[in-house]
Amino acid sequence: MTHPKPTPNPAHLRSPGHSAPCSRAEMLSRVARFAERAADDGAFPDLKQQQGQRSVSYRLSPQQLGGPAPIAQPHNFHLSISSLSKGVRPTVHSHPYNEVFMPLNARFRLLWGEHLDESIDLAPFDVVSVPAGVFRTFENLDDEVGHMMAIFDHGGDPHTGIVVPEDVYRKFYVNWTPGMVGVQG
Repeated sequence: MTHPKPTPNPAHLRSPGHSAPCSRAEMLSRVARFAERAADDGAFPDLKQQQGQRSVSYRLSPQQLGGPAPIAQPHNFHLSISSLSKGVRPTVHSHPYNEVFMPLNARFRLLWGEHLDESIDLAPFDVVSVPAGVFRTFENLDDEVGHMMAIFDHGGDPHTGIVVPEDVYRKFYVNWTPGMVGVQG
């Protein structure tokens, strides 16, 4: 039995050419060393109450729209790493764009839905893409500090259009704007 040869997509064809120039300095401006990450204490209003148990560090954020990041050149996404102690969860929220998560060194539980009735456990390097508009949070299941990478499928300001449950809004967001530190309850 012979199978018909698939029709190639012309956009997938390769062509000969040359590399764009990139100096060592330019390449080094595009490196974010994990050991040099710094927490963004103003990223979210619930960080104060979780001080020492959770931090957020943007590693890549076009024009630093998400927060301070070592890689700020134009991209169509943002990348952050959250570091959480066992059992700690970010505030429940949704984005108007997809958000991709990948645990790096620990097991995490992703919870989602209006009342967080659904969950799935993720091992290091598992990947999940949470659809736009779905409430979500996650928690570290292991005893050591766990690192969760998040990719925001949005090149603009990732703080726009975020929706939170009413009780979360009243507790954390009534008098808060992104970047404010020290106003959390």
